Amino acid sequence: MEKHTNNILITQFTFKRRLLPRICISVFILLYIFPSLYKEFYSYSSSSKFLSLQTKKIFEHLQPFYYPVSCQKLFESDSNEFKYVQTLLSTSKSQKNISDNQYNITKEQCDIYRSERFDQSFHHEDILINRQFPLAFNILLHDNVQQFERLLRLIYRPQNFYCVHVDSSALWSVFESVKSIVQCFDNIYLVSKREEVTYATFSRLQADINCMNDSIKYSSWKYLLNIASSELPLKTNSELVKILSIYQGHNDIEGVREKRNMERTDYVWQTLNKTGDRHGFYLKNTGIKKQPPSDNLLIFKGSAYGAFSRAFVEFVLTNEVAKRLLEWSRDTYSPDEHYWATLNYNPHLNTPGGYKAKTDPAIWTGRYANWGESRCYGQIIRGVCVFGSLDLPSLLNRHELIANKFYLHTDPIAYQCLEELIFNRSKLDLPLNDATFYRRMPFLLPS
Repeated sequence: MEKHTNNILITQFTFKRRLLPRICISVFILLYIFPSLYKEFYSYSSSSKFLSLQTKKIFEHLQPFYYPVSCQKLFESDSNEFKYVQTLLSTSKSQKNISDNQYNITKEQCDIYRSERFDQSFHHEDILINRQFPLAFNILLHDNVQQFERLLRLIYRPQNFYCVHVDSSALWSVFESVKSIVQCFDNIYLVSKREEVTYATFSRLQADINCMNDSIKYSSWKYLLNIASSELPLKTNSELVKILSIYQGHNDIEGVREKRNMERTDYVWQTLNKTGDRHGFYLKNTGIKKQPPSDNLLIFKGSAYGAFSRAFVEFVLTNEVAKRLLEWSRDTYSPDEHYWATLNYNPHLNTPGGYKAKTDPAIWTGRYANWGESRCYGQIIRGVCVFGSLDLPSLLNRHELIANKFYLHTDPIAYQCLEELIFNRSKLDLPLNDATFYRRMPFLLPS
């Protein structure tokens, strides 16, 4: 009996001896490890909630509506996709443009705005060869901030410079919205002197020159391109750099002498207003003959747009001949269509980057516009084609730098697909397609 009792005591002691450490360990886990795990779990949960809040974009309302189409098939002239697009545009409810006043970005929101809307790698740091060849852009607009912002996302690079001219007659909401976008970038600036731009009048030319005056203060850019907010690039920034590097300081400006409309520059034109608002302005030929321009200049017909070398821009702003021609052009019809060309194609001026040959050039690449030379699948407005979706195949491999023009309310799918193409190509530094074409430009050939 005594032996049995001793065995029980030994067993109880052994059990307590073994159990006590386990109890202590359990208590330790309950007191120390579980709370820390709970704390970590709580912290992770809070972090997850924070991250989920972060994924909700502040500027999501600026994301445009995208139509469910295959842009690749449209560029490849797929007839079934064309039919689908036509059905989609005719039967679906028209998607409203993002209103101008929705671009109300505060200075404090700039970092977030840029991270959400300018979120591609090339928006932050471009490749070295592009950084060594900065470009300047004049961007002119009167309305439709959405189209301006989408264009800016396509052409923006941190090494470039952008002067934005908002028409002085534009709605206040347009100006304020553009201003709120511009404030978020060090290399984008509003023009210091705004013009009320009226079609075919001197004001259109003056708006570009005002921007040139502001951009020349920045010393690094090599070429300046002027562009309207209703246009889209046909080339990526890398392709522009490759092409303009080939041009070696020569200007890419349209110019013809034989086919010019002499009535536009041989007579005095007067700006009149028959309705009392800006849309009622029109030009009238007074029948009064103008004196020919001084400095033995021949007038050339050209385009309002071009690719201008930095030295040419400096010449425009400082040379006395250029200033006299500018003053002479004030009462002509659409002076922006002869001013650049005349300065560029009179060889005795020795204009920087000017054309030295004595024959009209057959080719220039500054702009592609369909003025009725071929079929337009969009709409004809003021004689120029506003491109539609069926025009996309004809735009795919063109040599021009920029296409004029596109309207979101006319064919948003055409805009969307060209935008998609340029965005995708911008992510790759591809070899320049048909580089030989650009090396054979008339202004590069011996005179």
